[in-house]
Amino acid sequence: MVTHKEAARLMRLISDLTSLHERCRNTSTITPVDILCILQYWYPFLDNLANYYTNLSQVTHLIKVYIDHLDKKYFETSQPIEYNDALELSEYSKYWIDIIINEFNMRGTTLIKEEAIEQIREYFEKSNIDELTKQDLNDALDCILHLLPTPAAMISLRVAESIVRRYYKKITGNDPINKNWGEILKELEESKKVKSSILGYLKYLKEKRNEAQHPDKRFTQEESEELLIKIKGLIEELSKD
Repeated sequence: MVTHKEAARLMRLISDLTSLHERCRNTSTITPVDILCILQYWYPFLDNLANYYTNLSQVTHLIKVYIDHLDKKYFETSQPIEYNDALELSEYSKYWIDIIINEFNMRGTTLIKEEAIEQIREYFEKSNIDELTKQDLNDALDCILHLLPTPAAMISLRVAESIVRRYYKKITGNDPINKNWGEILKELEESKKVKSSILGYLKYLKEKRNEAQHPDKRFTQEESEELLIKIKGLIEELSKD
């Protein structure tokens, strides 16, 4: 699975393939050894990603073909690369870049850096929430770390519902067992005991929960991370209340 650190490696990969594309258009600036070094370095990384992102398998297949071709044809390190080989590789490297970018564009973007995830994990561990909720939040963070946005969002919404129901009981003294989010939110608003900042978080979470009830809903990485950030904000506000 792709971590945030691997996402940074993807950026370096795109940079190397872009350089390869440009240098292959001028055979005087690149040798078969240069090309082999680039392709052999990145092949294992892409081959691993292809286990999870099937569209990358065509990239890894072609890179392996080129590694074998260049290794066999240019066995002497002093040989210059032929013009037709360089031109073809220039076009293919651009094609590979397009496939990689398109594949990861579909995965959404990230808001939380990997280091920040551990800081958030530490905050939840120290916060005044029950152990089951802490475990759920840890599971949501693990899903975000491995770019699994929809499971992360679903776990986060379960946490949000648990927090909201406990908060409702604290404010009203009533058990919310037979109440839905809309009813809970309405009563909290009418109680005049809840700060506007907390109500803002609760309304946001209610909207996200409504979205999640649609059977075809899939959360993006950005949506799932924003959702978790909002839950952290709610926990912070409730700790001051």
